[in-house]
Amino acid sequence: MIQVAYVICWWLALVVIGLISFPIVSRVCGKLPDKGYSISKLVGLLILTFLVWIFSSLRILPFGYISIVISFLLLVAFSSYLGRKNLSIANWPRKQIIISESVFAAAFIILVLIMVGKPDIYFDGADHFMDFAFMGSIIRGGYFPPVDPWFAGASLPYYYGGHLLAAILTVGTRVPPAIAFNIAVAMFFALAASAAYGLGYNITKRNHYGALAVVFVCIAGFMSGAYQLIAYVFHADVMGYLPSGVPTYVEWFLSFSFWDAPWLIPGGMAQYPSYIFQMGTLHAFMMGIPFQLMFIMLIFALFKKGQLGERIAISDTLLDVFILGLCLGFFYFVNAWEYPTYIIFTVVAFALLRIRPSIKGSLGVLGGIIGLSLLLYIPLYLSTGMGGIYGIGLVAERTSLADFFEFCALFLFCLFSLLFVLWKRELFRGRIVILVAILILIATILTAVLLDFPLLIIVVPVGLLSLYYIYKSGQKTEKEFVLLLVIIGVALAFFCDFLYLDDGFGAPFERFNTVLKVYLQLWVFFGIAAFYAVFYVLNNLGRKTKVIWLVTLVVFVLASLIHPIASTTSLTSGRHASWGMNRGTLDGMAYLESIDKGDYDAIQWINENIDSSPVILETPGGFYDYASRISVFTGLPTVIGWKANEIMWGRTWDGVGERSEDVENIYNTFDNNQAMQLLRKYDVEYIYIGALEQDAYESEGLQKFTNQPEAYELVYEGGGVTIFRVKENGAD
Repeated sequence: MIQVAYVICWWLALVVIGLISFPIVSRVCGKLPDKGYSISKLVGLLILTFLVWIFSSLRILPFGYISIVISFLLLVAFSSYLGRKNLSIANWPRKQIIISESVFAAAFIILVLIMVGKPDIYFDGADHFMDFAFMGSIIRGGYFPPVDPWFAGASLPYYYGGHLLAAILTVGTRVPPAIAFNIAVAMFFALAASAAYGLGYNITKRNHYGALAVVFVCIAGFMSGAYQLIAYVFHADVMGYLPSGVPTYVEWFLSFSFWDAPWLIPGGMAQYPSYIFQMGTLHAFMMGIPFQLMFIMLIFALFKKGQLGERIAISDTLLDVFILGLCLGFFYFVNAWEYPTYIIFTVVAFALLRIRPSIKGSLGVLGGIIGLSLLLYIPLYLSTGMGGIYGIGLVAERTSLADFFEFCALFLFCLFSLLFVLWKRELFRGRIVILVAILILIATILTAVLLDFPLLIIVVPVGLLSLYYIYKSGQKTEKEFVLLLVIIGVALAFFCDFLYLDDGFGAPFERFNTVLKVYLQLWVFFGIAAFYAVFYVLNNLGRKTKVIWLVTLVVFVLASLIHPIASTTSLTSGRHASWGMNRGTLDGMAYLESIDKGDYDAIQWINENIDSSPVILETPGGFYDYASRISVFTGLPTVIGWKANEIMWGRTWDGVGERSEDVENIYNTFDNNQAMQLLRKYDVEYIYIGALEQDAYESEGLQKFTNQPEAYELVYEGGGVTIFRVKENGAD
């Protein structure tokens, strides 16, 4: 029952933040039907997170409850003053507020229930360990940047804005971190669903299209599930998926192989939002999804203001620039991969949509937004990087049309339908235009064949048709805005098949992270454009054609829902070693009690008795293994944690190797003077000896900690675990 109270407390905190932030959001989004309420929680959380971060980064206030309360009060003052003309509840869109809150609550509850079926903060197959370690390091307090929990003495080189946001709510609501981790996953899904609904409603002014936007962006998935089900039904290989040997359909859903589909793109991994949320890890690309939707809506709000042709007050323009600059820069804080994309999106939006009537006005607003996105986050740029990016390379093995169709078949069907209707009704009038279009198509096909670049057959025609229509149209409307999203989407698809950012993985997975991070952005752009395509096509087809098209659409939608539904039933079935070992709770740490009760009890003791962030020594890990578990579940920094992750974040093999060797020497050496010298090198205060350490190191070397009480104080013993504190006056 206490966990239900935690969920309610967290939800109420979000509702309060959304209501408090609405006056200022409604001033920026005042021309939208819902006045921006569907993203008010996101904007409020972003401002709150920024304030907490800037206080700590400038060493004004360390992270903690006091800094959170002060930042919250500043948010209240900021919104009340700048949004003072919109404080009257009588002028709020109450119906849309109720609907938006209902969408948020429903999505939140659904994901909470899924997390109850698979709550484990587990080490294998996902990044739970890394993300919980980040969150724990932040919760420990202090100034920013946070301490790297897996590289003691150094600051975190990775973007951590989403982890900070989750930590703020964890500390503010007093929810235990291992429970808060899972509630935060549900929160980000609900924020994304609410923002997707808001985009759908604000673009079409129809509530049911808002719901469709949620389905397309946040719920639908690959066609892979349909392929796998057909393979099972007909006992045949379908698109490389072999039939499952289970006896019943129920068993098929419970044991569904959800892990195969993400590897459909050669050299990379592609995931869709629903899949990522269900996996339940607070990773950067997952936490960035709702903020992508938020920013697209803010640009749409700016676009709607420009459509009206009214004179915009200087104070309103300055507020627009500040809010959009703050939100644009936040991408680098949450997931740096999204920052360049949304700079380009902003620039292209201003260039193609005439958001401001004059070139001078457009350049001023655009320059202010981009400039502020850099200026406001200077401490971040000085302390973090892109996470181990070493250069740019040319893609060797490109994506086939079949694989791309499997990834986004629903969206392609909708977008091609939209372009076909536009072509038929408005786009091509004249033989010369049609002839040019045919010649471009022929040239594209020939180029695709000669260069072995199949995606050109999709991205070039779709991109050029969308660009041509925007150029030819006089009055820019919602339709042109959506076509801009299509252009950005195909540009991202082209980029991923032409270039990759070298993250050190090497062939054949050289573009692993490029596909993983960029294809998720592509999904967001295509998902929004596709739902609008449904709206436009259904309003511009004849009755008979409409029925046939609608039936086809339903088939595509149902096919795209099989993978997310089957993934949910499988992930929560308890059939998998890495997911759902311990079900029926939100406590992501509870499963440790059955894996290693000694570690579990010792971690509880550390969290209750050790404050701040002293360095603790434990055995390091490699990649996705049960090691570095103490730093993960306590937030205390260790000398070296998961070595492969540190390499991906930009550390050198020499530095990681030296630390690994030093840890081994500390545990194994018989010479206590050597051990003390190495312990002081990394400022180690606590030494942890559990089952892993006893298996990994020499018993004679471990015995020195017990045999020399003048150097080491035994502070904890139980369940096969001992913890020693290094004395300041230890032996020399």
